Amino acid sequence: MVEVNISKSDFLFSIKTAFKEWKNNDLTVIIYIIKLTIAALLAMSVSMFFNLSSPQTSVFTVFIVMQMYSGLVFSKSFYRFLGTLIGFVISLVFVSAFSQDRVWFMGFFIIWIAICAAAGFKYRNFISYGFVLSGYTVAIITLPSIDNPLHIYGFAIDRISEVVVGLLSASVISEVIFPKQLSDTLFESEKHKYKNTFLSIINIENIFSKEKNINNFSRNILGSDSLRVNSIFESNINKKDKKYYQRLNSEFMHLSITFHSLRNIINTILNNEKIDNEMMLALKDTYKPIKDFLEENSQNLFINESSENIINKFNEVKKHIKEQIEFNKTKFMHFDFDVLNDYNSSVYLITRFFDEFSLYTKTYISFVNNKDKNDNYEESSLIYKFSTYTDNLLILLVSFRAVVVLVATTIFWILTAWEYAPFIIISAVAATLLFSSHPNPVNASKSFTKGAIVSFFVAGVCNFYLIPTYVSDIPSFCFIMAPIFAFAAWLGSSDQRGLFAFGFIFIIITVCSMNLHYSMDYITYFETSIASIIGIAISGIAYELINSWSDYWTKRRVSNLLCNKLIKLTNAKDNTRRVILESQGLDLIQHFSTQGRLNLQSNSLLFQWLLSTLEIGRAIIDIKNELQNFKNENQVKIVYDILDLIKDFFLEIDEYKKEIIFQEFKKYFIELEKNLVFKLTAEQKAINNIQIEIRLIYTVMLNKISLPSKGEIN
Repeated sequence: MVEVNISKSDFLFSIKTAFKEWKNNDLTVIIYIIKLTIAALLAMSVSMFFNLSSPQTSVFTVFIVMQMYSGLVFSKSFYRFLGTLIGFVISLVFVSAFSQDRVWFMGFFIIWIAICAAAGFKYRNFISYGFVLSGYTVAIITLPSIDNPLHIYGFAIDRISEVVVGLLSASVISEVIFPKQLSDTLFESEKHKYKNTFLSIINIENIFSKEKNINNFSRNILGSDSLRVNSIFESNINKKDKKYYQRLNSEFMHLSITFHSLRNIINTILNNEKIDNEMMLALKDTYKPIKDFLEENSQNLFINESSENIINKFNEVKKHIKEQIEFNKTKFMHFDFDVLNDYNSSVYLITRFFDEFSLYTKTYISFVNNKDKNDNYEESSLIYKFSTYTDNLLILLVSFRAVVVLVATTIFWILTAWEYAPFIIISAVAATLLFSSHPNPVNASKSFTKGAIVSFFVAGVCNFYLIPTYVSDIPSFCFIMAPIFAFAAWLGSSDQRGLFAFGFIFIIITVCSMNLHYSMDYITYFETSIASIIGIAISGIAYELINSWSDYWTKRRVSNLLCNKLIKLTNAKDNTRRVILESQGLDLIQHFSTQGRLNLQSNSLLFQWLLSTLEIGRAIIDIKNELQNFKNENQVKIVYDILDLIKDFFLEIDEYKKEIIFQEFKKYFIELEKNLVFKLTAEQKAINNIQIEIRLIYTVMLNKISLPSKGEIN
């Protein structure tokens, strides 16, 4: 038997690490469950105390808006209230105008649901949820009382009152009981992100090894920006810090895209049989000063450095990199044009990557040390502002699906004249709107339905055993419902169980008799439950049938969109900003990859297309900026011809013709490399920068597999 000796310090360190993990993970979940349960009980109690007709709405509101962080609660509460208020107004307008004509009422109701579905799909974050609630509110206010239009106003006021009670309960409990601020999370997230980036850059194998996979960083980038947007509802984070978060995320996005582009080109070089090991060793030697420099500073991560000292250190390393490039350049003059161009593009990307990392580091250190936070960040905020992607075809598809679901359920109501058919419409509308922007809505509907079926039996036990037997006042009602709310909160604390929990609480809220004046009977319970589950099922079937997200369609759609982006960049007179190009591209890919039926290989291919598009697009942007330094366009006509050839290449469908265009592009590029010399220093510098960017475009376009295409997709 081997005796293991564990020192006291090691033991204490293990205990400390375990406690920290428990605090950051398990304790956070426990606090969330406690807060959600207390908020739900508070909302139910207040609604009962003021004799509101449906305390269930208050409870459901709490479950909808409660989040781990107070900023998210406030943000979602704001848009929930706004959506409910708009739905309230629309409900009164519809009923006032069309209460005597069901056909016109349903016609305008369908149009409104289509608009809400489209807007909910178009917008991001909780703004999307506000539009969803506008449509759902009209359904829940008008349909149950459609036979008694005079009661609509009172019913609507009750709904708004119940929603407000739920929002206030969630907001107060979130802020009072163990509040967790987004500002703290954002700060820790930036520190964690910088440290991981620093360590990734030190590991040279992350760039120069074929075995390493290229990971998609877009989720970190877009997720961080979403947290920053929602932090505006917190008072403990100032405006300048928000601008810093915006700038840090923008610079991190540029750095990440350059890292992936460099890794992508290196991978292409590694797979090229023409290239010998000497060139790869030279590229590693070029990168080595970066690795050595960061290893020397890996203990303090520059935290204690002044901005001036950091800049000096980075400039010194940059000098060593340039010296290494000049030393190696003469070694590879005997290689053919394409191989030499790959090398030149690689060393350019290494240099650019280090420049972007130095800028990111300077901003990060200034932020962490609370230095240099001056007002010019306010003026430059637009430079770092993200932009989202909008696809009109997908918006139309979402609206069409919502219309089909509503028409189908309405026809069912007319044909059957079933008293509880409005509950089918309400649940179908709710599920269709809520899942329209959810990744994989078919599976979401299945999980939601499973939760609804389970809660059908739980609600039955509450309605016909627990409530009649043990409930006599508000405290006893809270005692009975607390375990159920806590169980639903625990289910909702996990992403994997979230939709199951949503379906569970949806049916509990719909059919459970949350009223001190007990009024539930078997027929009402069974028929309401069955109608709600049928509505959810119809919504799920609609997602299965009305779905164009096949692997082939998705790839072809994305490929065409990326090609059109490059074509537009070559045409546009007003140049776009790099941050808009990259954020829209990342949003596009995330949008399609989460919605589409893609496998890992297809997702990887889409990301390769995106990298090529962003690199070529950024180069076009820089070229057009440099061209502004030339007053006479004829001086650089060859550059404009090259831009036209790039446009023609991505417009062309036929592969043979594309190859001819590419060879023409190569001929113009070689001519540009040889002939253009200018007397003015500024013009010569500009043309040199243009040559570097065109060289990179040529290198990227050499790897045909990584390029988007308007032709057939294999």
